[in-house]
Amino acid sequence: MRILFAPETFNLGETSRAVEVARAVRDAGHEVRFMGYSRRFADHITSAGFDLELLDPELSEADADRLIAVDQGRAIRHPFTTSMIRERVRSEPALIERWQPHVIVIGTTLSLFISARAAHVPLVYVRPLAMSRGHLTSMTTFPLVMARGGLGSAVNRLAGTATRTAATALRWKPRSFRVVAAERGVRLPDRTVDALDADVNLIVSAWPVPSSKLADNEHLVGPVYARTDGELPAELLEFEDRRRPVVYVGLGSSARRSSARSILGRLAPMDIDIVTTAGRYLTDDDRASLPANIRVYDFLPAHQLVGLIDASVIHGGEGTVQTACASGAPFAGIGLQPEQRFNLDECARFGNALRFSTSDVRRRRLPGLVERRLHDEGMRQAARVLADRIRDLDGAAVSAAHIIDLARETAPDH
Repeated sequence: MRILFAPETFNLGETSRAVEVARAVRDAGHEVRFMGYSRRFADHITSAGFDLELLDPELSEADADRLIAVDQGRAIRHPFTTSMIRERVRSEPALIERWQPHVIVIGTTLSLFISARAAHVPLVYVRPLAMSRGHLTSMTTFPLVMARGGLGSAVNRLAGTATRTAATALRWKPRSFRVVAAERGVRLPDRTVDALDADVNLIVSAWPVPSSKLADNEHLVGPVYARTDGELPAELLEFEDRRRPVVYVGLGSSARRSSARSILGRLAPMDIDIVTTAGRYLTDDDRASLPANIRVYDFLPAHQLVGLIDASVIHGGEGTVQTACASGAPFAGIGLQPEQRFNLDECARFGNALRFSTSDVRRRRLPGLVERRLHDEGMRQAARVLADRIRDLDGAAVSAAHIIDLARETAPDH
């Protein structure tokens, strides 16, 4: 079987998730190829030994930042103009015609909802539970505000009802997608939630989800998070004999320089060692201004930090949260958009994590939150229990099995 993976390669979590599933497909003896539009995290694909075709039009760094801002609700204007979607829907069918994939696996590469349907190639969407169709149409609460009291909880319940109602009724789609779909003879589903559905949707949640809360074409596969090759820097192995706590700060691909500087600045005076992969957000002057207890990297195989760290401070992306859970150490997480807040709230309910906000950073509450992660034995025990559960699950292998089965069922020559 030939499987084409098409994550949006400006998104680190989405790209690393696709790489893990692609490894499992390749290990099962099938052909894999990647496509993308951004160079930002393309090296994560090629360094894993996969072929990658960067298609036109290339997504600029500015456009990638705009898409992240839209995702977080900080902006409403997106770069998906009619001309951009039209050009994408020229590039994608050309690759499909040339390579003839049996299945296409996407993240949020929305143009393939047109191209794959026009080419009659089955589409698989590997995605978090949060904001999926099943989640949207069954949700009872939406994390609009930090629910630290009865009023906050009531607001979030009202927001959940409004979101659930809108999800079942909303029929809006960007004009650029409607126009190009019509040009290609593709009729997009009427409801927005249906238009964002693939033939098979693989839900990469680490939490048990009742089948009643999943749509008919959604399958719970378990956690999928980056387990990249490579070794930790030798200096980090010193922490095996550490004399004070070690805290990992990982902000993924959706933070900003200001938030990275603020979080590191608040933690720096603590009597801890800090390891961070927020280097991509920092200038040379920023790095030079940090104290010696902070070690800055652009990237680390974070799953190898198990046993070396005592707590984490992270954003709330599904992959980053799952990596933190697998570490067996409690964490504090900042939700930069609704999906991330849902992910963090699940962990907060389990007891291994706590969600904080930019207001907490601004008001200098973060050190106290981290101190609690380091010394709350109940939270540390919950983290160990969850880590044991996650290590027994292999969402990438389960995802690969679903993808291969779909390819075999739909392939015209099988």
